[in-house]
Amino acid sequence: MTKQQRISLARIISDMIKADNIIEEREIRGMKHLMDKYGITKDNMSDARGIRFSDAVNRLKDMKHSEKREFFDDIYALAMSDNACVQREALLMLALKYCLIGTNDPKAESLRMLKPSLISCPIGESTINEPYIVYVESEYCGNTNNELCDETLFQLIVTKSSMYGFNFIYIPKLVDEFQQMDKQYVTDVISYMDPKLKRNTIDEIYNRLRDMTTENFFKDILYERLNVKINRDIPPSLLINIGTSVVPYCISDGPVQYYTEFLCIPIYKSIKDIVEDILNYYKSKVSIHQTIIRGHEGHFKYFGFYKALFDFLIAPPPIEPDLVFAGQERITNKYEIIFKYNDKYEKRLPLPYGEYTILYKICKGGFNRMIEGQKAPEIARLKGRIKLLLNDVINKDKYLPYRQGNIYKIPLDKRKIFERIYDDISQSTYSDKILRIR
Repeated sequence: MTKQQRISLARIISDMIKADNIIEEREIRGMKHLMDKYGITKDNMSDARGIRFSDAVNRLKDMKHSEKREFFDDIYALAMSDNACVQREALLMLALKYCLIGTNDPKAESLRMLKPSLISCPIGESTINEPYIVYVESEYCGNTNNELCDETLFQLIVTKSSMYGFNFIYIPKLVDEFQQMDKQYVTDVISYMDPKLKRNTIDEIYNRLRDMTTENFFKDILYERLNVKINRDIPPSLLINIGTSVVPYCISDGPVQYYTEFLCIPIYKSIKDIVEDILNYYKSKVSIHQTIIRGHEGHFKYFGFYKALFDFLIAPPPIEPDLVFAGQERITNKYEIIFKYNDKYEKRLPLPYGEYTILYKICKGGFNRMIEGQKAPEIARLKGRIKLLLNDVINKDKYLPYRQGNIYKIPLDKRKIFERIYDDISQSTYSDKILRIR
């Protein structure tokens, strides 16, 4: 077993001990037993304070299945050392089961590219919310959405989820709730939550609530606003929040950063059947079932997922300039891309023709390295130039090419990529048109 694997085991053990906020003598004895069994040192325990639970689990995926199964059984025994498995412990076991052991479903196991995983996003403070399951997708999937639009089936999923303490969230249904509320009531609530907001901003937030889809929820909120470390082209999936990870988890080790962590389960069969599998496993582990009481229709909910969504929407948007391909500059003869923040402020980046062409092709719809040739050094230099220039942009990774198989892509929203069209050879007048994608 490697040092990194021992550190990962230490983090999982520590999280399980602290999950119920009570550290019992039997749990400490169990921890010492596991430290001896797996060769975990005090230094490993100390190093484990610097990684997230999701980091720890993802690092253990390369272990032999028999080793993962043995540790899984050991960690469950630790959770049950006080004769009870509370909600947080059961959620951790759910994550370990799906990420390390598997679903035991032959259909899921045959789809080797669609594996459950753990992801996280930084948050400002520790929060304790009821668990929720939310459906996400980067592109519209007709089959799954049609299933969720079946009102009888949807209500069955919601009811079963609430019986075991989960809110099931489907964005179009949430949007329906807002659309049925009186506009003045909703905008008054938004103004109450942030009295400094101007009227036009309040209207923008209201419209975003009413117009939200599963795709732009993923792209605009999860991926762009929250910077959730997740596949840019995620297949239809369920995200289950499993709680908050604290790094480091002892304040004596320095400033504390909180992370909300999610179990991501790709959809590989009927969504009703997947939710039932999740709930049945959770039910088999948790000792005390907590039922969610659903609120009255037409009331603005401000808890759990609803609160998180609302907080994200009213937060100021991150700085994200448009990317403009300006072509060859008439005087210098250099090829330039422009990062246009607004009508009065922009940053220009002169590029060698080769790097300019590579980025242009990537933004046009993909750059196939098997056809175009190996351009890794040029792409590395290009990324370095962009990162250096965009020092004021939090999500600068969105402007950097990344490789998916043999294709290079760019994660920036295509609506923010433009090509400058000049009216004459003097380049004195021009218009910026959205770049046409192949």
